[in-house]
Amino acid sequence: MNAFWQLAVPAGAVAVIEAGTGRAVTYAELTAAADATAAALALPAGKALVGLFCRNDLASLTAYLGALRAGHAVCLLPAGAAPPAAPLLEIYAPERLLAPANLGPWPGYRAGAPAGALACWHRCEPAAAPAIHPDLALLLSTSGTTGSPKLVRLSRANLQANAGAIRDYLGLTAADRAPTTLPLSYSYGLSVVHSHLAAGATLVLGEFPPVQQATWTSFARHAVTSFAGVPLLYELLRRLRFDPRSQPTLRTYTQAGGRLGTDTKRWFLAAADAAGARFFVMYGQTEATARISFVPPDRLAGHSDSIGRAIPGGELSIDPANREILYRGPNVMLGYALSRADLAAGDTTGGLLRTGDLGRADADGFFYIEGRLRRFLKLAGLRVSLDELERRLEAHLGAPVACAGADEALLVHTEAVVPAAQVLALLQAGFGLAPALATVRTGQPLARLHSGKIDYAALAHA
Repeated sequence: MNAFWQLAVPAGAVAVIEAGTGRAVTYAELTAAADATAAALALPAGKALVGLFCRNDLASLTAYLGALRAGHAVCLLPAGAAPPAAPLLEIYAPERLLAPANLGPWPGYRAGAPAGALACWHRCEPAAAPAIHPDLALLLSTSGTTGSPKLVRLSRANLQANAGAIRDYLGLTAADRAPTTLPLSYSYGLSVVHSHLAAGATLVLGEFPPVQQATWTSFARHAVTSFAGVPLLYELLRRLRFDPRSQPTLRTYTQAGGRLGTDTKRWFLAAADAAGARFFVMYGQTEATARISFVPPDRLAGHSDSIGRAIPGGELSIDPANREILYRGPNVMLGYALSRADLAAGDTTGGLLRTGDLGRADADGFFYIEGRLRRFLKLAGLRVSLDELERRLEAHLGAPVACAGADEALLVHTEAVVPAAQVLALLQAGFGLAPALATVRTGQPLARLHSGKIDYAALAHA
C-alpha cells in the first residue's frame, strides 16, 4: 500500500480546493509543489528536524508533505503560537524552520531562501546530539500549547497505519471532500488530512468558524461531504439549532477530542439520522497517532456513553490490576521526547499504550471510560472521582463543568449562570461534600486548549 505522502493518485484528480479562492490543485500539482519543498530542504547531513509553523493553508500542507517526502522528521507547531514556541526551539534545535513570512526572526537562526510560499530559517549552529532515528517522522505536542517540552514521537509506519484504519472504518473514497475544521497542528485535524489523502479524496483548505454563515455557504459551494469536530463545536451546533438537512452534501460527521455530553450525542444522532447522514463518535490520543476506537453510527443509540470498539488493526483491553484501558496497535507511538537527544531513540512502547483512562467493557465488546487514573482527590477522607463529579454536575446544571484542585481543596468551574450556593448544595446532597471543601466559580466560559479540550492547568490557577 502506498503511503499517503506519496500521493499515488491519478494525476488529474483534485487534491485540494482553497476555500477562499476556489482554486483547485490536482494531485500532480501538489506532488510537484511538495517535491520543490523537499529539494529546498535538502541538507548535506541527511535526515533533519524541520519545525513547521502551520496554518490550514496550501503552503503549510505542501511544506509538511515535502518534508515527509524528503525523509525528514517534522515538528508541527500552530502558527499562532510563535512566541511560546521559543523554548521548544531551543530544546529541540530544528535544523530548519518553515513559517509564514510575518513570523521571525528567530534567535540562533538566519534567513535562507524561501521554501515555496513559506520563509525558511537555517540554524546557525548544528545541534549537538545523536543522529535522528530513521523511523521518526513527526513530533506532536499533547498539551495543546507549545509550552511543554514533552512531545510524542511518531513513526512513518504509525502515520500510515492510522490513516489507513480511519479511511477504512469511515469508508472514505476519492469522491469525499473534507474541510479543515480543526488545526493541522492538532492530531485530530491532521488525521483528517492523512486519511483523506490515503483515500485519494479532496481537502478543502481554510478556516471555518462554525458561527459564521460564510462557513456553511462555503461547505455548500464546495460540496463537502464530512465534518470533524470536538465536543465544544457540537455543543455550539446544538445551541445554534443546527439542522444537518440544511447541508445535503454533508454525509458524515465525526466527533473526537474529549467526552461529548450524552444528551448532545443523542440530539445530534437524531438530527443526523433525519438527514440521512452518519454520526461517528470516536476516541483517541496523540500517542496513538490519532484514533483508537469508534462507535458505528448504527450502534450509537444503544451505546451512547461508549467509546466503541478498537479501530481496524487495533486491540482494546482492560488491565485487571487497576481497570486501566490498554490499547495495542501499529499506530502506537515510538515513545515520548523531552530533549533533542531523545530523537535518536527507536520504539520504546512495543505497540502498547497505557491510556491513563479507567474503564470497562460490556458483553458486546464496547468499551466505556469511567475516570482518569490520576483524576481523583481525597476530600474529608473520601476518594472522589473528578470525572464523575463533572458528569453528574453537568446533568444537573445543563452546562459544561470542570473540576480540578488538590486533596481537601476542590475547585469547580461551570458555565452555568447559577448561584455558587446552588452548586455547593448539589455537592453536599449528591456526594456528601461539605461546602468548606470546595471553591465554586460560575457563569464564566471554561478555559480551553486550541483542540477544544478543557485547559485544567489554566483553570487551576484562575
